Amino acid sequence: MALTNYSGLKTSIANWLNRSDLTTEISEDFIVLAEKDFNSKLRIRKMIDQTTLTLSGETATLPSDFLQVRDIYILNGGTKYALTYITPAQMDQIKGGSTSGQPSSYTILGDDIRFAPIPDSNYTLYLNYYKQFPALSDTNTTNYILTNHPAIYLYGALYHSANFLGGIDPQRLQGWQQNYTTALERLERNDREDAYGNAPLQQQSDVTVAGAFNDKNYYATNNNG
Repeated sequence: MALTNYSGLKTSIANWLNRSDLTTEISEDFIVLAEKDFNSKLRIRKMIDQTTLTLSGETATLPSDFLQVRDIYILNGGTKYALTYITPAQMDQIKGGSTSGQPSSYTILGDDIRFAPIPDSNYTLYLNYYKQFPALSDTNTTNYILTNHPAIYLYGALYHSANFLGGIDPQRLQGWQQNYTTALERLERNDREDAYGNAPLQQQSDVTVAGAFNDKNYYATNNNG
């Protein structure tokens, strides 16, 4: 069956494994493990989303599909002010001063983002972040990965099935792993080529907007937690 939707993917995995008794494991284990894995590894343009938050307190809740920060800025009076990432320990040191004002720093604590100084009024914050690809299900039958790079799902699920099944021929397992890795690398390479073409990458000097926006701040990426 063609790898065009969730049902076809499950059928293909069963056919490759030559097993008809793994319906639950394929949907609830092998495919889910593949999704968790490639969401943790990939950082491509299709994963970037933006949300706006109104800051009225010290913390705000991260989006439910959040993976990693790309950049954060406050828009105030038509000017963008980038926020700088600091560690939770550094945040605690700043908090010792008990200051308030326009936030200039942030950190990630669990499912929350914490700011310093504490906002002294309402501010509009723009969060550009990497999000998870929507998981496949009976109601969400496809997504960008399955539509454009189905080998990632197929070989990823086959690779993750090996620990459950046991006794997989080592050469066969190595082939699944290599094909999965190659599919991920191909997607990343295509994404870079689409973004930059054949132009050589060049280092850019800091670009300042109202003395508050530079490369280091703009491209800060910080893992959740």
